[in-house]
Amino acid sequence: MAQSSFLNVNGYDLPCPKYGFQYILSTAVDAGRNLNNAVVGQKVGREVVKLDTLQWVGLKPDERIRIIKALEPFFVPVTFQDCRTGGTNTVMMYHGDITVKPLSVDKYTHEVTQDEVLSVNLIDCGW
Repeated sequence: MAQSSFLNVNGYDLPCPKYGFQYILSTAVDAGRNLNNAVVGQKVGREVVKLDTLQWVGLKPDERIRIIKALEPFFVPVTFQDCRTGGTNTVMMYHGDITVKPLSVDKYTHEVTQDEVLSVNLIDCGW
């Protein structure tokens, strides 16, 4: 079954981000070295995912507000295509800094009418 959107955050379908975002897979290891300087250790838990450099360009204020609202609780369920399997994956994630760069402002109301870019990183909680 196909996904309904590229990214679903906290029940909100989000548009596909700008080209250039990255999947980062992080593996924790309880590692060290023995007396022969050989690595000893084992993988701890599961690999965690970071959706890095997510950016949306040219958003209208209502689109920006929808994305930020989806991220309001600090921990949110995120459904995305798993780069390891090609299938979908849902994990609990938290967000890094949310950066909004306005592009244009209405000269009468002084309200932002369009954003140049909104960017955020989503990091797997590992739960």
